[in-house]
Amino acid sequence: MNWTMPFFCLLFIGRICNAATQGETIMAEPILSIEGVSFRYPNQSDYAVQNVSFIAERGEWLAIVGHNGSGKSTIARMLIGLLRPERGAIRLFGCLLDDTTVWEVRRRVGMVFQNPDNQFVGATVEDDIAFALENNGIPRAEMVERIREAIRQVHMEPFLHHEPHRLSGGQKQRVAIAGILALRPDMIILDEATSMLDPRGREEVLETVRRLNCQQRITVLSITHDLEEAAKADRIIVMNKGEVMAEGAPEHIFRLGSKLERIGLDLPFAVKMGSRLREQGIPLRAGYFTTEELVEELWTLYSKK
Repeated sequence: MNWTMPFFCLLFIGRICNAATQGETIMAEPILSIEGVSFRYPNQSDYAVQNVSFIAERGEWLAIVGHNGSGKSTIARMLIGLLRPERGAIRLFGCLLDDTTVWEVRRRVGMVFQNPDNQFVGATVEDDIAFALENNGIPRAEMVERIREAIRQVHMEPFLHHEPHRLSGGQKQRVAIAGILALRPDMIILDEATSMLDPRGREEVLETVRRLNCQQRITVLSITHDLEEAAKADRIIVMNKGEVMAEGAPEHIFRLGSKLERIGLDLPFAVKMGSRLREQGIPLRAGYFTTEELVEELWTLYSKK
């Protein structure tokens, strides 16, 4: 996983992509709808998720953030049928998620977990990507084509015949994403998929996801406690004690400031530093989510003097 670019470039590309999409006359198309969903684990008196409702549109990057135990991962597991809501309904691709539709939904939704080693079954990267295709009855000629396309999309061509377990953390996650892409999903769910990576690996994975989201309009649902990662999304949902606490664009969510910190979320350094500098009278615009963005603005501001 050696394909990299600075975080501020990634965010800039994302905003261009979003602006271009908003400039089109295409109507928003909901791909996911959660309607008053509640869930309680066995032998638990409190609900892990309570009366949660939201939608995700086709091609949107939606981040669900919250501290441990806030309910965000429970929602992810309900979306692929691993858990069933006690109340409410989940609709994906216009269909109610139930026993009759769950397998079709799983064909169209790919999930990347926190530890990619738990997802590997093949002796090589190529074998691992082929595994799910074989299980889905994809003809060999088409399988070869899909593997090559998926590995190219995540820039892992030189590692096709390597053992997955010998790769770096970031490379492993990109292979996991390639395995999902080979199935050609409409949605990717990242369940704390970058939390075990070093900064470089984390950067590589998020760059890959943003590019796929922008170029192919793959809907991305990111489950995370990292607000700097969530800042790359189009929209953020904040969970607290199983309920939706806030929802909106990143710049709207970060205005909550201390409210986020009180529920165990750490604001990005650039957001906190930018706020402090504005309090000291430095004329910075709002909306810095990464250190690179803040440094670039300070450099531009003082180079004009």
